[in-house]
Amino acid sequence: MKKQLTAIGGSLGFIIDKPIAELYGLDRNSVIEVTPEKDGLNIRFIKEPQVLDEEVEKAAADINKRYKKMMKNLAK
Repeated sequence: MKKQLTAIGGSLGFIIDKPIAELYGLDRNSVIEVTPEKDGLNIRFIKEPQVLDEEVEKAAADINKRYKKMMKNLAK
């Protein structure tokens, strides 16, 4: 696939087409790693581990359970 570079401020960029973004689960918050190689650039999509989301949800549920009465009183 050939892509045209676009000026973005003083830098250059290119658009990742929607089907490719969906295929790799990318959105505007995705992080990529660009590595220069002898014959071009290697672009790798970095996926954040989903464990962090599960840990945050578990911690929030624990806090809500432990401090349920206090939270209700604060909401009044």
